[in-house]
Amino acid sequence: MLLGEKKKLSGFLLALLPSFVHHLVVDVPHKPTRVSPTAWLDGARGWAAFCVFLRHFEFTYHRAGARSYGTVKDPKFPNENRHLLQLPILRLLYSGEAMVAIFFVISGYALSLKALKLIRKSSHDQLMRTLTSSILRRPFRLYLPCLVSTLIVFVALRIGIYDGPNAIAGPEDTFRKIFLGWAHDPQPRILPTFWEQARDWTHENLRLFDIFTHKHWPESRYDVHLWTIPQEFRCSMVLFLTIAGLALVRTRVRIITLALLVACSFQADAWELSAFWSGALIAEANLIRQEQKDNRVKVDPFSDEEEEPRSQWSTALTYCGFVLSLFLLSYPFQEAEFAPGYSTLSKLIPSGLRKEERYRFWHCIGAMLMIYTTSLDGLLQTFFNNSLSRYLGNISFALYLMHGFTLKTIGYVSVYNFWKITGKETLFQYESGFVLGGCVVIPLTIWAADLFWRGVDVPIVKFTRWFEQSLLPYADENSDPLLIEKSPREHQP
Repeated sequence: MLLGEKKKLSGFLLALLPSFVHHLVVDVPHKPTRVSPTAWLDGARGWAAFCVFLRHFEFTYHRAGARSYGTVKDPKFPNENRHLLQLPILRLLYSGEAMVAIFFVISGYALSLKALKLIRKSSHDQLMRTLTSSILRRPFRLYLPCLVSTLIVFVALRIGIYDGPNAIAGPEDTFRKIFLGWAHDPQPRILPTFWEQARDWTHENLRLFDIFTHKHWPESRYDVHLWTIPQEFRCSMVLFLTIAGLALVRTRVRIITLALLVACSFQADAWELSAFWSGALIAEANLIRQEQKDNRVKVDPFSDEEEEPRSQWSTALTYCGFVLSLFLLSYPFQEAEFAPGYSTLSKLIPSGLRKEERYRFWHCIGAMLMIYTTSLDGLLQTFFNNSLSRYLGNISFALYLMHGFTLKTIGYVSVYNFWKITGKETLFQYESGFVLGGCVVIPLTIWAADLFWRGVDVPIVKFTRWFEQSLLPYADENSDPLLIEKSPREHQP
C-alpha cells in the first residue's frame, strides 16, 4: 500500500516537471519522430506564439517598441527612436501584431490543406466527411481550452493571487506611475462574492462567442488576448464554406476566386479573412507544385535524380522574398508614416481599412510572402523543423492562453519587487529590474504552458475526436482542424 502511494506521488511530481526534462529524470525509451513535410508550419506557429508573449511582456515597460528605428514625428526630438531593437527584422522578436497575421495565414493553410488534396483527387465523398469533421470539431477545439484558461484566472482571483498585482497594475493612474510602457491592459476584477464572480466570468466568456461582426474584437477581461479566438472561428467557418463552394470548379477558377477574395477583403476592412484565404491559396499552389514534381518522376521513373535542382536565380529570388517578408512584417504599429523605409508603404494601404487597423495590411502581405517562400525552400524550413521549434509548436496554443495569466501576476510582481532592489531612477536600473523579472516570468510561463498543453490541450483533442465519433456514423480519424499534420501520438496545437 505504501509502495503504491509512493509511486503515485512520484508520478504526480514527474508530471509537474516540464516534458522536455522527463528523460533526464526517468529512463524513457527513445522513439524516432517522423517529421512531416509541413511540420515547419507548426514550428513557425510556435515561434509566433513566443514572440506574442515577449510583446505582451515588453510593452508594459517600454514605449518605443511600437515605433520603428529612426521615426521622427516631432523635429524637436530627432533622436527619440534610435534603439537597436527598433530596427526592421530585429523588432520581429517582440512584434506581436505581425505574429497574428502569421497565425491566420498558417491557420488558413492548415484548415484547407487536406480538403484541397481531396478536391484535386476528385474524392468528393471524402471531402464532405472531412469538412463535416472540421466544422464539428473546430468550436470545441478553439473554445474549450479558453474556458479552462479563464477558469484558472477565476480561481486565482478567488484565492487572492491577483490581490498584489491588482494593487499595482489595476487602476490605470496607479499603473502609469509605476510602469512606463504605452499599453495598459485591464486587470480582471475581483468581485465581493463567489456568485458575482461566477456571473461575471460567464458574461465575459459569452462575449467570445460573438462571431457575427468584424467591426469590433470581442474579448474577455479574464484574458484580453483572446480577441483572436472569435476571429479564428469565424474565419474558419467562412473558409470551410469557400472550399465547399469551390470544390467542383476548375483549378484555375478556384485560384482566381481565392485571389480576388484576398484582394477584395482588404478593401472591405476584413484583413483577417484575407489572411485565411491566402493560406488556402498558398496550400493549393504548393499542391500543384508537388503534383508537377510527381508527374516528372512518372515520366522518367528510372532517373537517378530524386529532385530537379532549383536554379540559382530561383533560389536567390526565394531568399530575397523571404527577407522582404521579414521587412514587411516589421511594419511599425505606430507612426509608420514618419518611419524611414515605411513612410512610402503607408501611402499604399487600401483605403477600406480602418485607421486603427491599417498596419495589418503589410503584416498580412509579409506573412503571406514568408509562408510561401519558406514552403519553397528546405533550408528555410530547417529553422522551424528543429527540436526547439517543434516543442514551441506543441505548446503554442497553451502558451498563447497562459501567458496573459502569468504576465499579469508573476510578471508585474517580480519586476516591481526587483525594482525595490535595483532602483528604477536611471535607465540601467529600470532595465535591470525588467531583465531580472524576465528571467523569472519567461521560464515559469513556458512551464505553465507545458502543463496546460499536457493536462488540458491534449485531453481536449481526444475529447473532440470522441465527440465527433459519437455524432457521426463515420469519423475522419486523421483530421484535427487545428493541426497541420501529425503522427497518431502527437497532439500539438
